[in-house]
This record gives sequence, structure tokens and C-alpha cells, in this order.
Amino acid sequence: MLYLGRRSADVSAAVSAAVPGAELTFVDAEPLHGLSVDGDAVVVMDGSHDPSDVPALLDAAGRRSVGMVVGSRSVSGGRDGSSLARRVGTRVANLMIRHVVDLPVHDVTSSFRVYSGDAWRSIGGVSVLRDGVLPALIASAHAVHHQRWVIAEVPVSTLPSSTRTLSDVASAAGTVATLARRRRA
Repeated sequence: MLYLGRRSADVSAAVSAAVPGAELTFVDAEPLHGLSVDGDAVVVMDGSHDPSDVPALLDAAGRRSVGMVVGSRSVSGGRDGSSLARRVGTRVANLMIRHVVDLPVHDVTSSFRVYSGDAWRSIGGVSVLRDGVLPALIASAHAVHHQRWVIAEVPVSTLPSSTRTLSDVASAAGTVATLARRRRA
């Protein structure tokens, strides 16, 4: 499991309780260089997510042809604990990204993901994360979709989280523009 945030005994305990035996790697810097992560399933999450939701995502990832499962705030049963302004911004961003990049994912910007081991390796694994978290969320969904893996979404509830920086948003916009050009080519 990749936990996008600072090392925490509370997080370690919660993950151990939710997913006994899971190997947990804390990542608190971007871009994410030098990581080596592999396994039957790779879980990516941050502090806005509840580790007790991981088993539901793993269960969905175990279905045939599923390459990625998104813990979604945007499907029926999902809830976003962010402020109203952030929720509106996230919804608008997700609509634009889905349309421009042609992705069958409601919550493209969710940082709660499970990749099957085979899909993770087929998209280059951690190398897809090298440009930072927000661009990686878009690029990895695009890569999984275009490798013909099924992308599933499981409803989750999130806690309030810190806002993205302007550089995160600018970097994500660059990723969307690049993928849109590829789509048209």
C-alpha cells in the first residue's frame, strides 16, 4: 500500500486492522521518484480516506478483467467531506477531465485507488506517478483504460483534506492537454 502522507502510527494501526499483512509504504514528497512497489494489488490512498474501506476496493479489484478500482465520492453512496467550494470544483474538474480525455470514471481525481498487480505492471507501475499525485491520477486512469482494463468505482466517504496547490492544478491541466492531443491523433 502507498500512503500519500507522513508516517503515522495511527495510520499504520488502522491499515493493519483493515488489511492484516499489508505492506505499507509512506510517501510524503512529490514527485514520487525512486519507489519500487509491486504485488498482487497496489493500494494508493491518503489521509482523507478510511482504511476500513480498503477491503471493499480489494474485493472489486479481484473481479475478472478489473485493472483499477477507484474509491469514488461521485457515485451513488459516495460522500465528499470537503467544503462546498471544493466539492463543486472537484465535480467540475472531473466532468471536464472525463469529457476531454474520454475516461469512463466519475471520480478521476480520487486519490483512493486499487490497481490489480497485472494492470499496475502493464501501465509501468510507479513510473506513472513520477509527475506528482494529481497528474498521476489522470494519467494512470487513462493508461489503465487504454490498456483495455475494466475500471470499477466503489462508493466511499472522505474526510476534509487540504487543498491542492496551484502547481498541482497546473501540472494536472498539462496532463489533460497532453492526453487530449493523443486522443485526437
